[in-house]
Amino acid sequence: MTTVSPLVAIQGTLEKMADKFNEALPQHMEVNKFISVAKLTLNKNQNLVNADRNSLLQTFMDSAKDGLYLDGKEASAVLYGNQVKYIPMVEGVIKVLHNSGLIKSICAEVVYENDLFDYELGTAPKITHKPLITGDRGKPICVYAVAITTNGGEYMELMNMSEVEKCRAVSRGSSSPHSPWVKWFDQMAKKTVIHRIAKRLPKNDAINSVVRIDDDTNFKEPVNVTPNPDKQDNPLSKLKEVMGMNDQDVEQAKEEVLNNLSKEE
Repeated sequence: MTTVSPLVAIQGTLEKMADKFNEALPQHMEVNKFISVAKLTLNKNQNLVNADRNSLLQTFMDSAKDGLYLDGKEASAVLYGNQVKYIPMVEGVIKVLHNSGLIKSICAEVVYENDLFDYELGTAPKITHKPLITGDRGKPICVYAVAITTNGGEYMELMNMSEVEKCRAVSRGSSSPHSPWVKWFDQMAKKTVIHRIAKRLPKNDAINSVVRIDDDTNFKEPVNVTPNPDKQDNPLSKLKEVMGMNDQDVEQAKEEVLNNLSKEE
């Protein structure tokens, strides 16, 4: 009997989930490419292959719903113990905002103490930022985001490091060497300020998805999204699906049939 490796088994499961992924993905994304990127991610990280299977598959499903590739650039899969957590990266969040059709441009930057930086409030808010090109830029002092909507609206948001650290403090496992806050501090700081500015932008489904995208502050219980062959091959399950019946309906129908049989006897 041939033994199938965990990697091959998971890759096979991803292929079986193609229809589910295709249903979740935005129309402009191809399911075959999404699955290919997912397989490549698994090939590069054996720890993911050995992690909890349900949380891993849920991570891929979450990234499909947001229309992001789990490639480490748009979104990442991060391990917390044996559980896998879906983390959209700043590039992915910006992608979702651009795809909303309401945002002409958006950017986020971290400011360091040796950069030239000026921030003005009032009737005409203004940010001037000239990063230090050579030499030590020093410690980060703040992070900001600027967004321009397609109708010409301008939005700015700035957070100092104290505010950023407060967000980090409530993040699950933020001090762990495997935390995205440790591995990609700049990216997480940018994403934090983008989340804040997104709450002020004009809303549609795409922008709402950015606002509600779970940060690593919320760790959901994994949901089993693995295809269930027993359910697929079960005639009763197929009948329930076709007839729109739930378990209670089935039990009631069975009881009525038994009663009718008793009367006939």
